[in-house]
Amino acid sequence: MKKILTAALAALALFTFSCAEEPETTGTQAAPATAAKTEEQTLMPLDEITEPGTETAETAEPVTETDAPSAGKTAAPVIKGYVLTEPGRAMVYGSCEKDGVITVTAAEGSFEAHADGVYFAVPASLLEKGKTEVRLTCRAAGKEESDPAAVTIKNVRNIDDTGVTVTLGSRVIEKKVLPDRYGTNAFSAEELEAVVNNVRYRLSKAAKTAGKQVKLVYVIAPDPLTVYPEEMTDEMKAQVTEPSKRMEQAVKALSSVEGVTVIDLTKTMTENRENGKLYYKLDSHWTELGAFYGYQTVMKTLGLPYRELSDYKVEYIDIDDTDMNVYSGAGTGEMYESAPFLSALFEEKTPYGKNKEDTARIWSFADEYFVGKISRTDSGSGPSALYLFDSYGFNLVPYLAESLGVFVTQPVWKYSVDYSLVSEIRPDYIIEILAERDLGELLSAT
Repeated sequence: MKKILTAALAALALFTFSCAEEPETTGTQAAPATAAKTEEQTLMPLDEITEPGTETAETAEPVTETDAPSAGKTAAPVIKGYVLTEPGRAMVYGSCEKDGVITVTAAEGSFEAHADGVYFAVPASLLEKGKTEVRLTCRAAGKEESDPAAVTIKNVRNIDDTGVTVTLGSRVIEKKVLPDRYGTNAFSAEELEAVVNNVRYRLSKAAKTAGKQVKLVYVIAPDPLTVYPEEMTDEMKAQVTEPSKRMEQAVKALSSVEGVTVIDLTKTMTENRENGKLYYKLDSHWTELGAFYGYQTVMKTLGLPYRELSDYKVEYIDIDDTDMNVYSGAGTGEMYESAPFLSALFEEKTPYGKNKEDTARIWSFADEYFVGKISRTDSGSGPSALYLFDSYGFNLVPYLAESLGVFVTQPVWKYSVDYSLVSEIRPDYIIEILAERDLGELLSAT
């Protein structure tokens, strides 16, 4: 369900600055219609754009990299649109020269943010009353700063808070994940005791049901800001007390139970962050590339064979079908990013990789393999596993299914073990993946 960019856009790309350096844009996945914007959430009329280099929502192209006015000067950024994320705050998005540094000047002064390739999304503060002019300039590597582009935004004090905010790395996130980074959602002593008791029950029940010892494996995927803390705004940094405290507590508590293996992927993701985009910027999950590095670490930790990245073709594709497009109110077709997708260079034995779509909206292919029924594959030799997973777990499925023998998944977001399956397949492993933001599930899942 990809939308192929039009011939007109392809022609335009021939005239854009350094377009040849960018990955080929092959299309996007269609997504559900989004809620209509209020008048204040759309771009102001053209006569209210106060500086050159800005486009209205009607004229801006999905992929735009403007012509530089000279070899030594960066082209002005193209403002495609904005949305009010909460009273007094807006997100401004558009395109610029590749990997440009964006200087944002608004009600609370100036700061620098970084584009994601040729795309950017930046926060902007607004005056309490009236309209605020938000000015953007761009500075590409080795070039002078651009002329400014600007947009005038009216603050609306009675709008709903979208629950979304923007980092200095053009990453759009849900604010509810910030306590993970701040360390303000730590488990209490009673909660940690409950976590340990739940795990001990699971271990004992699984062994009794399977008639053998079953190894429990907990895989914890860190939040993006745990891997990229430098993206936090000064306001966010000021709130940090004990970063990832709850993650640290969970790893320690789970590791205290004999027979349990805990795989904290923070080190893996941090060490590989320069090897490609590991997390989407406009979606709340890791990319297929990030999940691949997670998969390798799981298999290495368990002492099992695994595939190499060279076994896959890695292709960066421009997408707009992201959850933050929807949650922010910008809407599908507005903000874009380029993200890595993996396709096997070998004959896959399981249906997962064959049937997946190149889309960040993972639930768009959460079909019969994942939701409402049990799925299973038999890849041949190798240990058997029962897999419990949240939305981060989708991108792990194709890799794990190929590398394990009997591989059985419970329906997604079913964190408690289905012991009838344990009795049936007698797995060697029960593997559960949890995103850092979902560690609270440990309190109730058995």
